[in-house]
Amino acid sequence: MALKIYPSQLKDLFVEIFSLSNSFIHISGSLPFLMEIADRKYYVYIKNISSAYFKDRPDTTRAQLPAKEDFNEISKSSIPFIFLGYDQINDVVVCWNPKAVKERLNAMNNVSFYSRTYFQEEVMADEFKSAYLTNGDKLILFKRRNLVDFFLHLDTFFTDNSPSKQEDSLIQDIQESGKLTELTDPIVINKILPALKENRVLEAITICMNHYDGQFNDMKLRDWSQLVRKFHSEQ
Repeated sequence: MALKIYPSQLKDLFVEIFSLSNSFIHISGSLPFLMEIADRKYYVYIKNISSAYFKDRPDTTRAQLPAKEDFNEISKSSIPFIFLGYDQINDVVVCWNPKAVKERLNAMNNVSFYSRTYFQEEVMADEFKSAYLTNGDKLILFKRRNLVDFFLHLDTFFTDNSPSKQEDSLIQDIQESGKLTELTDPIVINKILPALKENRVLEAITICMNHYDGQFNDMKLRDWSQLVRKFHSEQ
C-alpha cells in the first residue's frame, strides 16, 4: 500500500504541474492557498481521497473538508473556491461543484464530499470525465497532469448539474435498491445540520422524511433513522 501523502507534499505535487504554465502565480497561503492562472484568481484546497468506510458501499470514496478559520474570509470573497480531492493510486484529481462547496464552508467540523472508486479508476490521460452521484451532484475527474487545462476551462464544467441520458447509467444506487443510501444533497443537509449540532436526531429524521416525501416509498422509519444516524456519526 502506498504511503499517505502529507498536506505539504500535496501542495507541492500540484504546484509542480501549475508551474508548467507561464501564467501561474502563487500569491499566498499553504492549504488553502491563493493562486492566479490566466489572469484569474482562485482559492485552492486539496485533500487526499480515501475510503468512506461504508460496509454496504465499499466502492464509495470521499475527501473531507474541515472547518478552518481561513474559510470564514474565503466564504465571503468573490474569488472562486476550488476543493480538489487527490487519488494517489491513480494520480487522479476530483473536483466538486465550486458553488456548492463554498456554501458548505465551516458548516461542520468535517464535511464529506463523495466519489466512487470506479469513477477514479476509469479516468484516462488528457480526458475530463463527468460523473454523477445518486442525488445528481456532478463531479469532474482528471489526471493530475491535466491540472492547467482544467483551470483554463473550469467555467465550462459546471454549467449544467443534471445528468445526460448517456450518463444515467452512473446513477445506479437508488434505482437498484429503491432506498436512499447516503445524504449528499446540500439542501437537506443544511436543513438538518442545526438539529444535529444539538443532537436532536429525531427532529433531523423527521426533516429528511418530509423533504423526500413520496420519493422513496420502500424506506421505513428504521431506514430513515439509520441514514441520518450514519450521516451524524461521520461528521
